[in-house]
Amino acid sequence: MKYLLLRSRLLVLAASLLLAAPALWSCNTETAYQKTLREHEDQLKAIDEDTIQHYLTRNKLMTNAVRTNSGLYVVTLTAGQGTPITAGKQVSVKYVGRILSNGAHPESSGYPASPGDSRYPQGAIFDNSSENHTACGCAVFTAGSGAIAGFSEGLLLMRKGDRKLLLIPSRLAYGPSGQTGIPADAALMFDVEVLDVF
Repeated sequence: MKYLLLRSRLLVLAASLLLAAPALWSCNTETAYQKTLREHEDQLKAIDEDTIQHYLTRNKLMTNAVRTNSGLYVVTLTAGQGTPITAGKQVSVKYVGRILSNGAHPESSGYPASPGDSRYPQGAIFDNSSENHTACGCAVFTAGSGAIAGFSEGLLLMRKGDRKLLLIPSRLAYGPSGQTGIPADAALMFDVEVLDVF
């Protein structure tokens, strides 16, 4: 009886291992979909980088630009002397958000030149704090939350009185989903002025 019980347990264990083997084997391999997704993300990173650098060069801003580890570019237009922004602080800012890329990329990117999506012209304003109908023409944010990753990261690099350009790669903006008025995989640019930190 013990022999039969032991044998049935061994058979159940062996069957479980055989059924689990494909799943365990696939843990260390990349599926075709994952590979395609990774290649697309790598291509977008290169296109965003080229688009941002092209903008900075064309507008003679490259020498003032600082690139963070995430790929965000920050250009100081006016250096403030006030309180630095830290996560959780309330921040009053004026800003203008523009589409930096609409899926278009120049020939120099190494990819076939593309005119992009004509519904979203490059440089078009998609958001503007002056449209918030406040007396100051500003918006109030909690630093470090409630905004796209690139904007949040950029705010945390600012202080009261600063005015900076934030050039945000698509993966730190709205990514492949886009947003109303913003195409999928669009790099964005914000001109941000910090009015107050409280």
